[in-house]
Amino acid sequence: MMPLWQRVDDILAGPVVIRSKGEIYLPKYEAEGPEEYKRRLAASPWRPEFDDALRSLAAKPFGKDVALGEGAPGGIKALAEDIDARGSNLTAFLRGIFRGGIAKGMHAILVDYPSMFQGATLADERAAGARPYWVSVPATDIIALYTEFRGGKEVVTHVRIHEHAIERDGFGEKSVERIRIIEPGLWELWEKGESGWQKVSEGAMTLPQVPLALFYTGERKGPQLVKPPLADLADMQIELYRKLSRQDEIETYAGSPMLAGIGIDMDQENPIQLGPKRVLFAPPMGENKSTDWKYVEPSAANLKEVRESVRDVIQDMRRLGMQPLVRESGDVTATATSVEAAKAHSAVEAWALALKDTAEQAFVFTSQWFNQPTSVEVEIDTDFAVDPFAQAPLTALKDARASRDISHRTYLSGLRRFSVLPSDLDVDEEIDAVLEEVPGDDDEADIEAAAA
Repeated sequence: MMPLWQRVDDILAGPVVIRSKGEIYLPKYEAEGPEEYKRRLAASPWRPEFDDALRSLAAKPFGKDVALGEGAPGGIKALAEDIDARGSNLTAFLRGIFRGGIAKGMHAILVDYPSMFQGATLADERAAGARPYWVSVPATDIIALYTEFRGGKEVVTHVRIHEHAIERDGFGEKSVERIRIIEPGLWELWEKGESGWQKVSEGAMTLPQVPLALFYTGERKGPQLVKPPLADLADMQIELYRKLSRQDEIETYAGSPMLAGIGIDMDQENPIQLGPKRVLFAPPMGENKSTDWKYVEPSAANLKEVRESVRDVIQDMRRLGMQPLVRESGDVTATATSVEAAKAHSAVEAWALALKDTAEQAFVFTSQWFNQPTSVEVEIDTDFAVDPFAQAPLTALKDARASRDISHRTYLSGLRRFSVLPSDLDVDEEIDAVLEEVPGDDDEADIEAAAA
């Protein structure tokens, strides 16, 4: 899976990294010289369609903050405000997990705990501020992953995680490569030095299993073998990159027609050059000594076909990325738009529910670190059937309110659902605010009328 994951990483890194890979993503033309290829590579355009599709999909479950169920202990709720011990709350942390899972098909959450000295008591841990914290583990950092089924449930029995650390080195810095090994009952940390890999730390793992919660969105073929759901979209992003390069090349030459000198001898010491700001010479033939100047330019129909080809790839990418079709002046029907939207919503909803399960499993590990087994319910928004600012349902809400078929409270709730009003708006507070603007004292009838 590494080559595919590396391609996704390169695409998300953007045009600088893509261009630095040269012929891997932009093959050289036959007989194309190094300087000419270097010029074409530097000028090749980039459109982040893959990144846009990923960003749109990854944002869907987070229109509302992730919440914990009512039965969550106070200690767990406090941790959720800084779940990674780096200031990220639960919503921000899970947003990154969700994005990584969609991009590569899997992601993981490691529930870690600070190392304490041997024989440390609970009072020592509290005095040191020790607490469990979550670590985001991308698929590319998981070197090895082994699982087995116990009691009808898949559990992790061994994992090796690749880590990079930046350490001070005099007045500079150096990158340190590490591998963390975790198994039930133990953990080890290996570091790469000048003489090879050396174990630099180890300790006992008090949990009965490896505290690694796995999140999958792609088609699983094993613990670590999974096809990312947007793998084909990544291939199309490279296809688009190459098409845009060809389009730019064609428009460069087509936008600067060559001047042709007919019946004029050329300086034999200079080779023939093609492209803008060049002159093409045609020497006189036979007895015809007439001369002429004119421009040589390609057919406009060819340019149109190239542009349409690029446009077709972009539209195919948006459909493949499960994005709602952009409303244009073509033959895009309302039914087609609804079908594409429904496809995206059903897929994202399944991924959101999988993320919910992963987060709840991570809280199981968190509770085990506290030695207080607790089941924590995680609430993630899965109401994706709503198209923000959709005209038809908003009109229906307005008409229903005008005919008094729905209450004012229901009307405001509907506006909030379709993003006309902020998602965190408190409808009851809004009704109270409206009543405060009405002059005079409010009696019970006024309150009922405002809410009705």
